[in-house]
Amino acid sequence: MDDLTSSLRKYFVTTLRDYEKSSYSYSVMSLLEEDSIAHILSVQSAQLGNPKRIVIGTLFAKRYSVFLMGLLAAASLHDTLISAYPKHVRFRITQGGAMAYETEIMKGYSLPACPVLERDLQFSEYVQLLQTHTAPLFQSVALHTGTNIKVMWALVSHNLQQLYIRLESDQKHWQTEHRLKLIRRDRVLLFEPLHGNLLAVKLRVFKHPDWHGPDFYLRPYCCLAYQIDSSAETRDYCTTCPKLDSEERMHLLNSSDNPQ
Repeated sequence: MDDLTSSLRKYFVTTLRDYEKSSYSYSVMSLLEEDSIAHILSVQSAQLGNPKRIVIGTLFAKRYSVFLMGLLAAASLHDTLISAYPKHVRFRITQGGAMAYETEIMKGYSLPACPVLERDLQFSEYVQLLQTHTAPLFQSVALHTGTNIKVMWALVSHNLQQLYIRLESDQKHWQTEHRLKLIRRDRVLLFEPLHGNLLAVKLRVFKHPDWHGPDFYLRPYCCLAYQIDSSAETRDYCTTCPKLDSEERMHLLNSSDNPQ
Protein backbone atom coordinates (compact mmCIF):
# COMPACT_ATOMS: atom_id res chain seq x y z
CA MET A 1 0.00 0.00 0.00
CA ASP A 2 2.89 2.39 0.73
CA ASP A 3 4.18 1.96 -2.83
CA LEU A 4 0.73 2.72 -4.20
CA THR A 5 0.13 5.86 -2.13
CA SER A 6 3.60 7.27 -2.78
CA SER A 7 3.44 6.69 -6.54
CA LEU A 8 -0.03 8.24 -6.74
CA ARG A 9 1.26 11.37 -5.01
CA LYS A 10 4.51 11.57 -6.94
CA TYR A 11 3.36 10.85 -10.48
CA PHE A 12 -0.38 11.60 -10.49
CA VAL A 13 -0.81 14.33 -7.82
CA THR A 14 -3.46 12.12 -6.20
CA THR A 15 -3.91 11.42 -2.50
CA LEU A 16 -5.94 8.62 -0.96
CA ARG A 17 -8.25 9.93 1.74
CA ASP A 18 -8.01 8.06 5.03
CA TYR A 19 -10.18 10.38 7.10
CA GLU A 20 -13.64 11.89 6.68
CA LYS A 21 -12.78 15.58 6.56
CA SER A 22 -10.87 16.83 3.53
CA SER A 23 -8.62 19.87 3.15
CA TYR A 24 -9.17 19.95 -0.63
CA SER A 25 -11.20 22.96 -1.71
CA TYR A 26 -13.67 21.48 -4.16
CA SER A 27 -15.71 18.37 -4.78
CA VAL A 28 -15.99 17.15 -8.36
CA MET A 29 -19.72 17.43 -7.76
CA SER A 30 -19.17 21.20 -7.81
CA LEU A 31 -18.28 20.93 -11.49
CA LEU A 32 -21.75 19.59 -12.20
CA GLU A 33 -23.43 22.65 -10.67
CA GLU A 34 -24.01 25.88 -12.61
CA ASP A 35 -22.75 28.46 -10.12
CA SER A 36 -19.76 26.56 -8.77
CA ILE A 37 -18.37 25.39 -12.13
CA ALA A 38 -18.42 28.96 -13.43
CA HIS A 39 -16.36 30.07 -10.42
CA ILE A 40 -13.87 27.19 -10.68
CA LEU A 41 -13.28 27.65 -14.39
CA SER A 42 -12.86 31.41 -13.89
CA VAL A 43 -10.15 30.76 -11.30
CA GLN A 44 -8.32 28.46 -13.71
CA SER A 45 -8.79 30.94 -16.54
CA ALA A 46 -7.29 33.79 -14.50
CA GLN A 47 -4.23 31.67 -13.66
CA LEU A 48 -3.75 30.98 -17.37
CA GLY A 49 -4.03 34.62 -18.39
CA ASN A 50 -7.69 34.44 -19.47
CA PRO A 51 -7.31 32.67 -22.83
CA LYS A 52 -10.28 31.66 -24.97
CA ARG A 53 -12.79 29.50 -23.13
CA ILE A 54 -12.16 26.53 -25.42
CA VAL A 55 -8.53 26.49 -24.23
CA ILE A 56 -9.73 26.13 -20.64
CA GLY A 57 -11.87 23.16 -21.70
CA THR A 58 -9.18 21.25 -23.58
CA LEU A 59 -6.62 21.83 -20.84
CA PHE A 60 -9.14 20.70 -18.21
CA ALA A 61 -9.50 17.37 -20.02
CA LYS A 62 -5.74 17.00 -20.41
CA ARG A 63 -5.18 17.70 -16.72
CA TYR A 64 -8.04 15.53 -15.47
CA SER A 65 -6.49 12.71 -17.47
CA VAL A 66 -3.62 12.76 -14.94
CA PHE A 67 -6.10 11.66 -12.26
CA LEU A 68 -7.47 8.92 -14.53
CA MET A 69 -3.93 7.79 -15.33
CA GLY A 70 -3.33 7.32 -11.62
CA LEU A 71 -6.44 5.20 -11.25
CA LEU A 72 -5.51 2.93 -14.17
CA ALA A 73 -1.91 2.62 -12.94
CA ALA A 74 -3.24 1.58 -9.53
CA ALA A 75 -5.36 -1.11 -11.19
CA SER A 76 -2.69 -2.49 -13.54
CA LEU A 77 0.28 -2.29 -11.16
CA HIS A 78 -1.35 -2.82 -7.76
CA ASP A 79 -4.68 -4.59 -8.53
CA THR A 80 -6.41 -1.81 -6.60
CA LEU A 81 -9.60 -0.09 -7.74
CA ILE A 82 -9.90 3.59 -6.81
CA SER A 83 -13.06 5.65 -7.04
CA ALA A 84 -13.79 8.27 -9.70
CA TYR A 85 -17.32 8.78 -8.34
CA PRO A 86 -17.87 12.58 -8.27
CA LYS A 87 -19.04 12.47 -4.64
CA HIS A 88 -15.79 10.77 -3.61
CA VAL A 89 -13.32 12.93 -5.57
CA ARG A 90 -12.10 16.28 -4.33
CA PHE A 91 -9.49 18.59 -5.84
CA ARG A 92 -7.67 21.84 -5.36
CA ILE A 93 -6.34 24.20 -8.00
CA THR A 94 -2.58 24.54 -8.00
CA GLN A 95 -0.23 26.71 -10.05
CA GLY A 96 -1.06 27.45 -13.66
CA GLY A 97 -4.62 26.15 -13.40
CA ALA A 98 -3.45 22.60 -12.72
CA MET A 99 -5.20 20.36 -10.19
CA ALA A 100 -4.30 17.98 -7.36
CA TYR A 101 -6.78 15.26 -6.45
CA GLU A 102 -8.04 13.32 -3.47
CA THR A 103 -10.21 10.22 -3.53
CA GLU A 104 -10.65 6.84 -1.85
CA ILE A 105 -10.23 3.15 -2.55
CA MET A 106 -13.39 1.39 -3.64
CA LYS A 107 -14.09 -0.66 -0.53
CA GLY A 108 -14.51 -4.37 -1.15
CA TYR A 109 -13.18 -4.16 -4.71
CA SER A 110 -9.84 -5.43 -5.96
CA LEU A 111 -8.61 -7.26 -9.03
CA PRO A 112 -7.35 -10.85 -9.00
CA ALA A 113 -3.58 -10.71 -9.26
CA CYS A 114 -3.54 -13.31 -12.01
CA PRO A 115 -4.44 -13.31 -15.72
CA VAL A 116 -7.85 -14.97 -15.55
CA LEU A 117 -11.26 -14.25 -17.08
CA GLU A 118 -12.54 -12.91 -13.75
CA ARG A 119 -9.89 -10.17 -13.77
CA ASP A 120 -10.66 -9.30 -17.39
CA LEU A 121 -14.36 -8.91 -16.61
CA GLN A 122 -13.79 -6.84 -13.49
CA PHE A 123 -11.24 -4.60 -15.21
CA SER A 124 -13.60 -4.01 -18.16
CA GLU A 125 -16.42 -3.14 -15.76
CA TYR A 126 -14.11 -0.72 -13.94
CA VAL A 127 -13.12 0.99 -17.19
CA GLN A 128 -16.78 1.46 -18.05
CA LEU A 129 -17.46 2.82 -14.56
CA LEU A 130 -14.65 5.37 -14.92
CA GLN A 131 -16.17 6.58 -18.17
CA THR A 132 -19.66 6.70 -16.65
CA HIS A 133 -18.39 8.83 -13.76
CA THR A 134 -16.31 11.13 -15.97
CA ALA A 135 -18.73 11.68 -18.86
CA PRO A 136 -21.12 14.08 -17.01
CA LEU A 137 -18.12 16.08 -15.80
CA PHE A 138 -16.77 16.53 -19.32
CA GLN A 139 -20.24 17.37 -20.60
CA SER A 140 -20.54 20.11 -17.97
CA VAL A 141 -17.11 21.57 -18.79
CA ALA A 142 -17.85 21.38 -22.52
CA LEU A 143 -21.13 23.23 -22.03
CA HIS A 144 -19.35 26.11 -20.28
CA THR A 145 -16.33 26.32 -22.58
CA GLY A 146 -17.57 25.26 -26.01
CA THR A 147 -15.01 22.43 -26.11
CA ASN A 148 -15.73 19.42 -28.31
CA ILE A 149 -16.34 16.39 -26.06
CA LYS A 150 -14.77 14.08 -28.65
CA VAL A 151 -11.58 16.12 -28.43
CA MET A 152 -11.63 15.94 -24.62
CA TRP A 153 -11.86 12.14 -24.63
CA ALA A 154 -9.19 11.87 -27.34
CA LEU A 155 -6.78 13.88 -25.16
CA VAL A 156 -7.51 11.55 -22.24
CA SER A 157 -7.04 8.45 -24.40
CA HIS A 158 -3.71 9.77 -25.68
CA ASN A 159 -2.33 10.25 -22.18
CA LEU A 160 -3.58 6.83 -21.10
CA GLN A 161 -2.04 5.14 -24.13
CA GLN A 162 1.21 6.98 -23.41
CA LEU A 163 1.01 5.66 -19.85
CA TYR A 164 0.77 2.06 -20.99
CA ILE A 165 3.67 2.48 -23.42
CA ARG A 166 5.79 3.59 -20.46
CA LEU A 167 4.53 0.82 -18.18
CA GLU A 168 5.34 -1.88 -20.72
CA SER A 169 8.68 -0.52 -21.88
CA ASP A 170 10.35 -0.04 -18.49
CA GLN A 171 11.02 -3.10 -16.32
CA LYS A 172 11.15 -0.99 -13.17
CA HIS A 173 7.36 -0.69 -13.45
CA TRP A 174 6.48 -4.35 -13.95
CA GLN A 175 9.51 -6.10 -12.42
CA THR A 176 8.16 -9.59 -13.19
CA GLU A 177 6.96 -11.24 -16.39
CA HIS A 178 3.72 -12.05 -14.56
CA ARG A 179 2.97 -8.36 -13.97
CA LEU A 180 3.93 -7.47 -17.54
CA LYS A 181 1.38 -9.99 -18.78
CA LEU A 182 -1.32 -8.36 -16.63
CA ILE A 183 -0.43 -4.88 -17.91
CA ARG A 184 -0.67 -6.05 -21.52
CA ARG A 185 -4.04 -7.72 -20.95
CA ASP A 186 -5.37 -4.60 -19.22
CA ARG A 187 -4.16 -2.38 -22.07
CA VAL A 188 -6.01 -4.44 -24.69
CA LEU A 189 -9.23 -4.25 -22.68
CA LEU A 190 -8.85 -0.54 -21.92
CA PHE A 191 -8.63 0.51 -25.56
CA GLU A 192 -10.74 -2.25 -27.08
CA PRO A 193 -12.62 -0.80 -30.10
CA LEU A 194 -16.08 -1.61 -28.80
CA HIS A 195 -19.19 0.50 -29.25
CA GLY A 196 -19.43 2.96 -26.38
CA ASN A 197 -15.75 2.81 -25.39
CA LEU A 198 -14.79 6.50 -25.37
CA LEU A 199 -11.12 5.59 -24.93
CA ALA A 200 -10.89 3.49 -28.09
CA VAL A 201 -9.05 6.17 -30.08
CA LYS A 202 -6.64 5.02 -32.77
CA LEU A 203 -3.31 6.83 -32.52
CA ARG A 204 -0.20 7.02 -34.68
CA VAL A 205 3.26 6.24 -33.31
CA PHE A 206 5.90 8.82 -34.22
CA LYS A 207 8.53 7.51 -36.63
CA HIS A 208 11.64 9.33 -37.83
CA PRO A 209 15.01 7.93 -38.98
CA ASP A 210 16.85 10.20 -36.52
CA TRP A 211 14.64 9.45 -33.51
CA HIS A 212 16.14 6.72 -31.34
CA GLY A 213 14.27 7.48 -28.14
CA PRO A 214 11.23 5.66 -26.70
CA ASP A 215 8.11 5.18 -28.81
CA PHE A 216 5.33 7.69 -28.28
CA TYR A 217 1.96 8.47 -29.78
CA LEU A 218 0.96 11.66 -31.56
CA ARG A 219 -2.17 13.42 -30.36
CA PRO A 220 -5.11 13.36 -32.80
CA TYR A 221 -6.07 16.89 -31.69
CA CYS A 222 -4.16 19.89 -30.38
CA CYS A 223 -4.70 20.65 -26.67
CA LEU A 224 -4.41 24.40 -27.50
CA ALA A 225 -1.87 25.01 -24.73
CA TYR A 226 0.16 27.12 -27.16
CA GLN A 227 -2.61 29.75 -27.04
CA ILE A 228 -2.01 30.52 -23.35
CA ASP A 229 0.67 33.11 -24.13
CA SER A 230 -0.66 34.84 -27.22
CA SER A 231 2.06 37.52 -27.04
CA ALA A 232 4.93 35.05 -27.48
CA GLU A 233 6.98 35.43 -30.66
CA THR A 234 6.91 31.68 -31.32
CA ARG A 235 4.18 29.17 -30.50
CA ASP A 236 5.04 26.75 -27.73
CA TYR A 237 3.70 23.44 -29.08
CA CYS A 238 3.85 20.11 -27.25
CA THR A 239 6.17 17.54 -28.81
CA THR A 240 3.15 15.29 -29.49
CA CYS A 241 1.08 18.01 -31.16
CA PRO A 242 -0.49 17.17 -34.54
CA LYS A 243 0.24 20.69 -35.79
CA LEU A 244 3.98 19.92 -36.06
CA ASP A 245 5.66 18.35 -39.07
CA SER A 246 8.39 15.73 -38.55
CA GLU A 247 11.32 18.13 -38.63
CA GLU A 248 9.70 20.63 -36.27
CA ARG A 249 8.92 17.75 -33.91
CA MET A 250 12.53 16.52 -34.03
CA HIS A 251 13.76 20.01 -33.21
CA LEU A 252 11.52 20.11 -30.13
CA LEU A 253 12.46 16.59 -29.10
CA ASN A 254 16.15 17.41 -29.24
CA SER A 255 15.58 20.28 -26.81
CA SER A 256 13.12 18.44 -24.56
CA ASP A 257 13.51 15.64 -21.99
CA ASN A 258 10.23 13.84 -22.64
CA PRO A 259 7.41 13.83 -25.19
CA GLN A 260 4.41 15.71 -23.80
